[in-house]
Amino acid sequence: MRNDDENERGKLTAEQAVKMLKKENVDVTLGQAGLILEFLRKLANLTISNYLNQKDEKDSRSICQSKYGRTGGQGIFPKKSRRNARKVL
Repeated sequence: MRNDDENERGKLTAEQAVKMLKKENVDVTLGQAGLILEFLRKLANLTISNYLNQKDEKDSRSICQSKYGRTGGQGIFPKKSRRNARKVL
């Protein structure tokens, strides 16, 4: 019953893993296949958690900070000198 339940959720069973590995000429026992699947599931969960944490950190930057890493009044380009400007009356 448990194997049918896991198949419905899309999980790979140890029996299926043994068959897949046999096709690749890798002989493992049912217990070893179960351990391999358990390890791969943990690795997948860690990878997803790490990705989501990095995404949250990037999205939590300061509101005032621009994409160039500057804040507030600092511009991208230096201000132009007004020495050559003529006065208009």
